Amino acid sequence: MTVLAVLALVLALGGGGGAYYWTHHARSVVKPAAVVISPFNLAIPTIMATLDSEGGHATFVRVASQIQLADQRDAAAARTHIPQIEDLYQTYLHDTRPEELAGSGLYRLREALLAQISNALAPIQVRDLFFTEVLVQ
Repeated sequence: MTVLAVLALVLALGGGGGAYYWTHHARSVVKPAAVVISPFNLAIPTIMATLDSEGGHATFVRVASQIQLADQRDAAAARTHIPQIEDLYQTYLHDTRPEELAGSGLYRLREALLAQISNALAPIQVRDLFFTEVLVQ
């Protein structure tokens, strides 16, 4: 046998083996595409509240925020809870002093409100809370 004949025989057997493998095994390995669920940000109406101030000087805060839901399909149900969420903001902010919002105070505010909102909206999954504006006057 010549070298070309041996090479042709090896290629034919290898190609046949590859075709056999592809038709019998490769299709079973292919998995269906996973359903991708994208998060959805729901805007909370701007909240205006009076902070707990000492000395008779009124201090106001304006907070604009968004909650991130795990799935856009939960947005309609979450919108029905907006008045309850606004009440959570008002209650928390009325008990907050202006100096508590300084430094890491915004982080504590975010964590506390995120926990309360998650409890209020359960079983809707709330992933995060974003402040888009915090103004203290």
